Amino acid sequence: MIDMPIPVRAIEGDATGQARAGLSDAALMVLAQEVIVRLARWARDTTAERAAERPPVVPPDLEVLCAALIGEDPMIPKQMILDAHAQGASHEELCLWHIGAAARHLGEMWDEDRITFRDMAVAAGRMLHLLRDIRELAPAFAPRGDQCALFATVPGEKHVLGITMAADIFRKDGWDVDLRLNSTEVQLSDMVRKGGYPIVGLSAATPDRLRALARVVVELRLAAPKILIFVGGNIARLEPDIAVRVGADGAAWEMHRCRQEMNRLHELLPSILRPN
Repeated sequence: MIDMPIPVRAIEGDATGQARAGLSDAALMVLAQEVIVRLARWARDTTAERAAERPPVVPPDLEVLCAALIGEDPMIPKQMILDAHAQGASHEELCLWHIGAAARHLGEMWDEDRITFRDMAVAAGRMLHLLRDIRELAPAFAPRGDQCALFATVPGEKHVLGITMAADIFRKDGWDVDLRLNSTEVQLSDMVRKGGYPIVGLSAATPDRLRALARVVVELRLAAPKILIFVGGNIARLEPDIAVRVGADGAAWEMHRCRQEMNRLHELLPSILRPN
């Protein structure tokens, strides 16, 4: 089930056709569109300058990749990406020319009514998880210190008391926590690119922050592929599967569970951050 990305779980329940309470169709559409639009825009803005420097080593077949992203087997698009890497495609090329370009093509297919809402949702979830799954292929990353984390509210979030208290508690536990409130996704991605944070904790209170949360997760995955992302705040209570839904690495609501999850992520760092 952990390989079943966001909206597949919400749409298909337990994968046997049983309905499961979760995000509404409207919320899923918002999430799917945000992921695809964000990746497509990044690919569009980046492709021209990268193409002038160097064309892709392994040009993708976008029709085949998009068909796999909306197909029945979630392992097929992942294997296609890994095969491209085996043929010489770098992590950046996989993100830009394969995943990002596929998002742009899917957006065009959506505009032309060639794919359905379910197709859009499934593809968005799989691309979120691909960004997370291929991080081991990214360049080496040196964290700035042990038990170091960036805590931030998602853009537009007005509830800041909980994350402020959490930052103080983790500092007392020995963590080096940098707390940022009311930053944009561009500012947050710039912070993780330059700051050496191995773990980023994002806080959101209500489902209406879902769009902002999805946007930030995509931005952070592209800016610093090897970081681990934790989701906290009331949204983790309202949506227990929020980490799976947005392609994060962990989530929790109660403080003792937040401590457990953050410690678990910290223990994962040596395997995530090791040089390729």
